[in-house]
Amino acid sequence: MSASFESLISRLIALYNTRIAVLTLCLLQTISLSGQDFTWWNEKHNWDGIHHWSEYIITAPGFMGPNALPVPEIFDGRLPGNSTFEFSWENHFSSGDNTGNIYTELFLPLFSERAGVRLSMVPFEYYQMDTLTRDLRRARDFDARGVSVGDVYVGTYVQLVRDHQSLPDVLLSATIKTASGGNLQAARFTNSPGYFFDISTGKKLTLGGFVEAVRPYGVAGYYVWQTYRDDYFQNDAFIYGLGCVLTFGNYSLDNYLGGYSGYIGEGDKPLVYRLTLQTKCNSHINFILRFQQGIRDFGYTSFRVGARYQWPLDERVPD
Repeated sequence: MSASFESLISRLIALYNTRIAVLTLCLLQTISLSGQDFTWWNEKHNWDGIHHWSEYIITAPGFMGPNALPVPEIFDGRLPGNSTFEFSWENHFSSGDNTGNIYTELFLPLFSERAGVRLSMVPFEYYQMDTLTRDLRRARDFDARGVSVGDVYVGTYVQLVRDHQSLPDVLLSATIKTASGGNLQAARFTNSPGYFFDISTGKKLTLGGFVEAVRPYGVAGYYVWQTYRDDYFQNDAFIYGLGCVLTFGNYSLDNYLGGYSGYIGEGDKPLVYRLTLQTKCNSHINFILRFQQGIRDFGYTSFRVGARYQWPLDERVPD
């Protein structure tokens, strides 16, 4: 009985040692493979073995995906007259990065027509980069393709002046950029917070004829976002822009040229032109078609097509 028991114990110990050896071998292989996964990146970008890889990513619109730090969506000095929800599809084309994404936006008036809140987000993004663009952005995504989830923007708006006989409409806004966006390793989103505030002003001028009205407007503001650098913990930028909305029948055509200018000076001065055609019918659903061309530090040609649902219908349709 004792010999059998000792034999059993010996077999269990041998089996245990075998499993430990196998697990150790697997662990060593995993560590080895893990170390080899980014060898190409370490050599390509001369990693010093000390600083975190995120410090090598340039958190600026000129070195990231089109939805990382876009030029903010701008109102023309006037709040919408009712609640709206937008659902759109966008395509961004460039020589080294083609991106498609969903864009969503919800606007809700608060207490009166002089205040409102807006939530916007890119809930889904698909991208495909070439290796040259991947390496220029110092991205760690070897395949240079995949999907991402974007940031949530929360903005509050206050109408300071509206429908004055001689003064233009004036709108003040403050927006928080959350750190909900992911895939920093592929340089798609910053995975860091930011905020911006701006003041826009515009005045509707009635013309008559085919073009019923024209609304020139301008915007100025301030944009701040966090970086991963040791020397600059954040980047500060001046927001600027000029636009003009033409109204004819049940349509409006919005021309806008603007951007922002960061102080670091490394791909942080995006300038874009936007041309947006919208239907302005007194119905629940209106449609949007937008063209955007990057001029500086935003190397994309972009198209947006979508629909905007508005409620209630007894409210005034926005200009």
